[in-house]
Amino acid sequence: MAVAPEDSREKQLGDILIEQGVITPLQLDEAVQRQRLTGDMLGRVLVSMGYCKEQNIIEALGIQSGMERVDVAKLKIPEEVLQKISKDVAKFYTVLPIRITDGVLVVAMADPLNVHTLDDLSQITGMEVRGAVSNQEDISAAHKANYTTESSSVSEMLDSLEELVGTAELTLEELGQQEIVGDIDNLVELSQQPEVIKIVNLVFLEAVQKRASDIHFEVYEDTFRIRLRVDGVLHELVSPAKSMAIALVSRIKVICNMDISERRLPQDARIELKVGDSLIDIRVATLPTLYGEMVVMRILDRTAVKIDLNVLGFSPDVLKKIDNVIHKPNGVMLVTGPTGSGKTTTLYACLNVLNQVDVKIITTEDPVELQIDRLIQCQVHEEIGLTFAACLRSILRQDPDIVMVGEIRDLETANIAVEASLTGHLVLSTLHTNSAPETITRLLDMDVEPFLITASLEAVLAQRLVRVLCRHCRQAYRPDEEEMELLGLPDSWRADPNLQFFRPKGCPACDYVGYMGRTGLYELLIADETVNDMILDRAMAFDIRRYARTKQNMRTLREEGFIKAVQGITSAEEVLIHTDKFED
Repeated sequence: MAVAPEDSREKQLGDILIEQGVITPLQLDEAVQRQRLTGDMLGRVLVSMGYCKEQNIIEALGIQSGMERVDVAKLKIPEEVLQKISKDVAKFYTVLPIRITDGVLVVAMADPLNVHTLDDLSQITGMEVRGAVSNQEDISAAHKANYTTESSSVSEMLDSLEELVGTAELTLEELGQQEIVGDIDNLVELSQQPEVIKIVNLVFLEAVQKRASDIHFEVYEDTFRIRLRVDGVLHELVSPAKSMAIALVSRIKVICNMDISERRLPQDARIELKVGDSLIDIRVATLPTLYGEMVVMRILDRTAVKIDLNVLGFSPDVLKKIDNVIHKPNGVMLVTGPTGSGKTTTLYACLNVLNQVDVKIITTEDPVELQIDRLIQCQVHEEIGLTFAACLRSILRQDPDIVMVGEIRDLETANIAVEASLTGHLVLSTLHTNSAPETITRLLDMDVEPFLITASLEAVLAQRLVRVLCRHCRQAYRPDEEEMELLGLPDSWRADPNLQFFRPKGCPACDYVGYMGRTGLYELLIADETVNDMILDRAMAFDIRRYARTKQNMRTLREEGFIKAVQGITSAEEVLIHTDKFED
């Protein structure tokens, strides 16, 4: 049964935690002593000392504000109460409806202090909603125990919205009229329709469940579609009626605190959402087009992002060389590849290794992709003159040991990065080139002096991302002679009677795509003495590549790809799409 202490509002946070059995009186005394020294909040002190978790503090604060604490595992919830909030909405907000008292819907919440959740649920249900304290694990388990019906799909929600709007004062046709959407009050009212809130939330939920990196709302002359980018490939989620675009885009803009009435200029925003069990950062960008506003949302799931060098797909020999490079006291390491090839993730993984208590690391990024503890991260704002070069120049006055530059875009940034390495800093950065040897010629083309490159450059890592075959349904096969010729396989491979590759098939585990996740292909060039001599001689990229392959045992991106194809990690088709063949 639910129990709400009558004097909970009068109790201190520490007393509530002791009552809950989370901490002991001795631990509270120690935390209070440290709080007096640091001036920090008691909850943060307790978490930093390892005496409790952040969720324990949230629950205690909820009880302190007068909320009851409930054990949802022991509750028998009537079906009519469960029907007030659908399974998908309950999962999105991590809540569970538990009872209706005097016309007020009481919901168990993992974050009882989130008033925005209560406001949204009130809009969706049309009832007054009050929160009760629970925790994420218990609520997730209660979802499985209480909700037996299948989840709603976005398509089903859209059908409901069509019926709703069709009977409302504003019809679908009227929604597209300029005089209707030009009224801010109408737009706000439209964005707060319960079904609109449900659909947008469900799109976010499906995006997280499908591991999508981006959500696209695209408006055309006669159509409107929502697409998800999963493992680098766009898949259509649903194609609603075009007239629904106004309502759904308006909802997105309300969530992001954008100017809902401005539909002529692009807008950008960044928000943080708790979607089910995942905490996600979303970068939102709108673009006015000929037929309406297009919205693209970049999703960064903090609970799923990989910032561990050991899980990015490096072969053991390459991983060992990278570890040696990043532990050097100074120098420049460049990571190259096209947009979306995982360069920033690789740099974060390197910084994660180097992020020790005796090291000061400062980054300058555009934008800051992921917030990492104990890193000093700076956001570039070129519109006010805070460019990579300007930011890097200021960073060097802050006495860093290691500097990460999001991208070297011009000669000024390149020269400052080189100078930083020559004055005792380790500099990590990215560059847009197709291969590791081509990075050398790119720097020379930018007019960086050859002697500066040889004095600072330690290594260049080129990379690509390829999709990983689903291990539940991948199919082995032996390529025929024509395919082996197309792939450019060496004669030794062709002569091997046991040679086999794998191809995608599709099954429920991978949502019938045949792939699940992505891994990296890597090409590492070490700037040794011979490479430095070639740089001074302004050697061509193919000469540097030939040397690296013969003397450094460097494998090209395509060779790395074929090794992973033989291992069954990816398909030959993926390797061909994402890598180039070089004739040496």
